[in-house]
Amino acid sequence: MHKELKYLLLLLILLASCEEYYTPNIDLIDGQLVVEAMITNDLSRNFVHLTKTSDFYNKQQTGDVIGASVELIENSSKVVMGTESGTGYFRFSTVPVIGKNYKLRIKYQNETYESEIVTMPPLPTILDAYSGNKVKRIYRTDAYGIPLPLDMKGRDIYIDAPVTNELSHYRFFTRSILQWLYAPAGKGGPPPPPLFGWQSFYDNSIFNIAGPKTFSQSDKIEKHPILWLSYDSRDYLLTDTLVSYGWILIVDQYGISKGSYEFHEKLNSQFTADGSLFDPIQTQVYGNITCITDPSKIVFGYFDLNSYRQYRYYTNLYVQEKDIKLRQILSYPYIPEKGQIYGFPPDWWER
Repeated sequence: MHKELKYLLLLLILLASCEEYYTPNIDLIDGQLVVEAMITNDLSRNFVHLTKTSDFYNKQQTGDVIGASVELIENSSKVVMGTESGTGYFRFSTVPVIGKNYKLRIKYQNETYESEIVTMPPLPTILDAYSGNKVKRIYRTDAYGIPLPLDMKGRDIYIDAPVTNELSHYRFFTRSILQWLYAPAGKGGPPPPPLFGWQSFYDNSIFNIAGPKTFSQSDKIEKHPILWLSYDSRDYLLTDTLVSYGWILIVDQYGISKGSYEFHEKLNSQFTADGSLFDPIQTQVYGNITCITDPSKIVFGYFDLNSYRQYRYYTNLYVQEKDIKLRQILSYPYIPEKGQIYGFPPDWWER
């Protein structure tokens, strides 16, 4: 009996000792610099945003950068100082000149960071815009949480763009504005005024980039998809009482370098990673900015000059032909994200 009690006491001691938590000794390392930059021929779109990564124990995703200075250097001589408009946000008072070379210089905590020298490309151009039928397969869960395939009919929006020695790579950002109409029936009298409304949609899951195919000798990029739209307006509108009145497409086109194209292509591979062994990791996506005072420091981000131009188009999805040209809109009024107006449509409304 005494021997059994001794074994039981020994077992309790062992179990109690297993409850101690092991706390690893992790060194606190200062955050690495993160550079987000957009420099175009449009002053309203230009900025440089500096942040830094957080250490293991910090619950915030990024840290503030305070006390830094940013310079845009033309041909290694002319310097344009950035003006800080918010914590870590810098803007410039001038735009880069097409064909000239520039680099970005950042000074922070007694360290100097510089980008590679890049050239401002010529303004981008869309040669043609059109659409074609495209069935898109998605998966939706049923009442039991089981994913089921669903084929949605719609149209891909395509563009053609030129390929030249000076500019052969592009990035696109598209805002889709669905116009809708609500016309209530009259009850024993004239009907009330119709309601004109609109709603904006975006697809920002990956960077939409385009470039010539490897070993291609073509003088243009053809049939590059920038957007997919469903034929069924119920996929976008809140109620069945609203009637689709067509789409306004605002396409922001950026001329970028081949290096920028390859950098964003790697980021897209990271965004679409499915957890396999060969998926890229963050430290494999190298930018073009280095610390010249301490090369061992890691810098995240990419500096590039982006020539910019906006195009606008109108299309409707009532007909399902093979290829449909988009009607270009030659005016550029401001359009709010969403809204509705009784009686008359807004001035920018397209028919």
